[in-house]
Amino acid sequence: MSNLYRLLFFLLSCSLHAQSVRDTLQTTMLQPADMQADFRYFRRLLEETHPGLYRYTPKAIMQAKLDSIDGTLTKLMPFYAFYQTIEALIIDIRCAHTHAFPTKEWRRGFDTWKTFPLFILPIQNRSYVLFNGTANPLIKPGFELLRINGRDMASIQQILYRYHWSDGYIQTSKEASMKGALFALFYYWFVEQPDTFQLSFRTLAGDTIQVDVPAQPFPTSLKGYIKNSVNKQMIAWYYQKNQKHPWRLSFPKDVAQTAYLRIDGFSGEGATSNETAVARFRVFMDKTMAKIEKQKARNLIIDLRDNPGGWDSQGIELFTYLMKSDSAAPYYARQHSVTDSSEFIQFSDLSEADRKNIKNELIPEPDGTFTLRQGDSGRGPKRYSPKPNRFRGKVYVLMNGQSASTTSEFLAVAHANKVGVFIGEESGGAYEGGNGGSFITLELPHSKIQVGTPLVYYNMAVGKTDARGRGTLPDYTVPISLKNILEHTDDQLDFVKKLIRTHLSSN
Repeated sequence: MSNLYRLLFFLLSCSLHAQSVRDTLQTTMLQPADMQADFRYFRRLLEETHPGLYRYTPKAIMQAKLDSIDGTLTKLMPFYAFYQTIEALIIDIRCAHTHAFPTKEWRRGFDTWKTFPLFILPIQNRSYVLFNGTANPLIKPGFELLRINGRDMASIQQILYRYHWSDGYIQTSKEASMKGALFALFYYWFVEQPDTFQLSFRTLAGDTIQVDVPAQPFPTSLKGYIKNSVNKQMIAWYYQKNQKHPWRLSFPKDVAQTAYLRIDGFSGEGATSNETAVARFRVFMDKTMAKIEKQKARNLIIDLRDNPGGWDSQGIELFTYLMKSDSAAPYYARQHSVTDSSEFIQFSDLSEADRKNIKNELIPEPDGTFTLRQGDSGRGPKRYSPKPNRFRGKVYVLMNGQSASTTSEFLAVAHANKVGVFIGEESGGAYEGGNGGSFITLELPHSKIQVGTPLVYYNMAVGKTDARGRGTLPDYTVPISLKNILEHTDDQLDFVKKLIRTHLSSN
């Protein structure tokens, strides 16, 4: 169960001694000329560099939307209203790798802003308390949160989903906006910034209660998670430090001839370049294959739930250790950019050497795009050969809406190549591909809103799909339940083990 939800404490590096400081952006008003200049600057960034700007929205419709927004920036506007305008535009691009933050110092701000003090967990379209960060002992883990300051949770979900970046039309990935620290942050940015929250709950006994709690800095809530005795059992189970090793192999004792491979992310083990990323993952996988062979395991469970991605090359490597065919296969059908010379490239994460070499890596096309050179194969998709020591037994893959970016790419290609059986929930990245590779990050000149956009458009080698803009869909959809959380069980993993036992008994 500890792997079922790698809980979203993405800001645990914050100071536990932070004091509340008033957010000056709450009272900041922006002049029309400044907003117009920022918007037009951002628009130029999108039009010059974003490869997926028109991926889901035809160019004429997107251009009309951009013109319409430009025409509304004629009066003084509160800062957060302008920020929401920028973020809403970004969401309409439907790209999980395009985002905006109110300031580049947003992490530091979250240490001091007064925000929602409970850790909320979304389960099957409902919101439940996991940790109570206040001193009030009445609110217990498992209570269903029904309303906040008069708003029902369905209407709050609608707002937060509107502003959470995701690929295409995938909803499972948007659930992250209703969870934990991200819920507190998104509620603050996009709903309201009160000093007190009037809350309505349904208890475990089915009663309805109302409780008022104070808004407080996130570090204060973190302390509350630990101090409030109602959280004791949940803390013991779920409040854990990150694992030392992001890739771990084990052999479950309750199911025969089976190996369990947990991959937390594709950016671990200190990789600082594509070459080191490949080398380190290959060393791990070679050792893994040797251990599996020694144990004579015929079944392999690969757990990719809540894996946010990382190095594309590590996803490719994993695929080559699982391929069923003896023939080489493509991973990407095509990767392309829409620029090789925009002035915005200076704000990208490309090294100075890569920027100087960019024209050698991009092949101009008649339609004005630039195909990324695929090694020595030029325009054609690069093909990858299966590893000689690859796993040849049955593969079972666990996934969910936070299986994203590199992970969703792997899931799509593995699914298209019939690598195994997929269990859980729809993945968090589009089956046909998303946008990523390298990224531009900059501040808008006047408002100082930080925006980030990708440079590369990905077409995965998965053939045609009838569900454009959707993630990889599982062969078996298995949702988690409140009982899983409160009893520290894992229905998804148990379902896989049952499949394996059934398979073993039939042979």
